[in-house]
Amino acid sequence: MRNLTLFIFSAILLLSASSVKAGVKAVGDDTAPESSTPRYNYSLTNRAVTLSLGSWRAYDSYLSPLLYKGSGLKLMDERLKMMTKNYDKLSRYSETNLSFASLWNPAETASMMYFTVEGVTGAHYHLRPAKNFNVLVGSLINLELGARYNSVNQNNPISMVFDANVWASAMCYYHIHLKNRTLTFRDHFSLPFVGVMFSPNYKQTYYEIFSLGNYDGVFPVTSFGTRWQWRNKFSFDLPANFCTFRFGVLAERAVTEVNNLETRTMNVSAMLGVVYNFNTFKGNQKIPADYRNPIE
Repeated sequence: MRNLTLFIFSAILLLSASSVKAGVKAVGDDTAPESSTPRYNYSLTNRAVTLSLGSWRAYDSYLSPLLYKGSGLKLMDERLKMMTKNYDKLSRYSETNLSFASLWNPAETASMMYFTVEGVTGAHYHLRPAKNFNVLVGSLINLELGARYNSVNQNNPISMVFDANVWASAMCYYHIHLKNRTLTFRDHFSLPFVGVMFSPNYKQTYYEIFSLGNYDGVFPVTSFGTRWQWRNKFSFDLPANFCTFRFGVLAERAVTEVNNLETRTMNVSAMLGVVYNFNTFKGNQKIPADYRNPIE
């Protein structure tokens, strides 16, 4: 319980720090000379929708002593937006992804289906160490739900996936300005440093957990000693006449060792998608006169 309280406190502290940072205003700002930072009427949202396809591996000692290999795909929606339109140091990041993999044991006599849905949110502080080069450092919080299904198990065919983590995150962008377009290279690396996950105890069935109410120890707090995970997304944005394409490589690895049970997952996939910027007007926000409203 003490570790769980520490995890919840860490998550709240990180989100609070991000929110406070976005709203900071120095004393005397009302009378201070105007900043050299340009003022903007609108703050765009940068959105990338990508589909990744590649090689996946999964091992779950609760289901099988064998390593399963196969292929999988991930549909990912990423969004990046400045916290406020006239403060260019702090941005909000969000991501939603769906993953599905079909895997086989070495003899190809049994299959494993792997499905997860994940939501990620967080904030980054922007550094600009050189022209056309941006570095973003910050923190993320994720929630992941899913399951692994083994086709040959009778008593325990399903292993549930549930975890929530606080991540350290770093992104970098490098822009190459050509005559008619701008090429963008991007890398995003992240890894969790504290979290909580669901895991049955050794030899414990789901019937004992959910029907008999034996929940002791099934939500352990994890850190580097019990969960080692990282994720890296390297991409290249190429503007075309009608849209901007994103090409890239996604690499992920996760290892957990809790309750005398071990899981390992890894995938390396090729990414293809589109990138675009947009602005939204929500609620009582008035649409400017120079914007065409399609329903009016």
